[in-house]
Amino acid sequence: MSIARGFNKSGQRPREIVLDVETTGLFTHEGHRLVEIAAVEMEGHRPTGREFYALINPQRDIPAEVSKIHGITNERVAGKPPFADVAAELRQFIGDAPVVITCRTKDGYTLDMAFLNKELAEAGQRPVPEGQWLNVRRWSEMMFGEKSATLDKVLDRYEISRKERDDNGHSAILDARLLSEAYPRLLKDYMNFQASTPNAQAPSQQSGASPSSPK
Repeated sequence: MSIARGFNKSGQRPREIVLDVETTGLFTHEGHRLVEIAAVEMEGHRPTGREFYALINPQRDIPAEVSKIHGITNERVAGKPPFADVAAELRQFIGDAPVVITCRTKDGYTLDMAFLNKELAEAGQRPVPEGQWLNVRRWSEMMFGEKSATLDKVLDRYEISRKERDDNGHSAILDARLLSEAYPRLLKDYMNFQASTPNAQAPSQQSGASPSSPK
């Protein structure tokens, strides 16, 4: 998506959704499912205070090694709704706004996009079109290099505290809120980078390392 879509010459504040997910594993084709999803609404590149959050029963087991990463256990999701029960509300919340994520891409596979659209389709909801996604991880890779493009490294660069993330591990709502704080600064730097490097293009969908740790 062109970053030009983030600006409105009429003076209206553009609406965007910063999104993050947690899952039972890395790949949809292996039968993995969403366990947590969070979306933070922004207008004019600032959070509005409106958020969508759901802890999801994936209707399958969560491997112990994955629970160690995000802290979500089978017991914790046992009484939670399946994705189908929240799909319509989530899709309405997203609407047609750009969806901002930070996620590695490998061989055309981007975890957040793949999981959300698969779950939406299976719930009978309209998937989010490719052109509506804005993966700012690709900006970070261009400007700072692959090793400095992780969410943790970006937070450090902009002096945004990640103490809660360090102490408690991954969380969809925490990561979405942190990204919503970093995003305006990242956007400003990327626009300046583009202006000073006219021929610069974002890395292709084939770029990036193995998606073993997508954030």
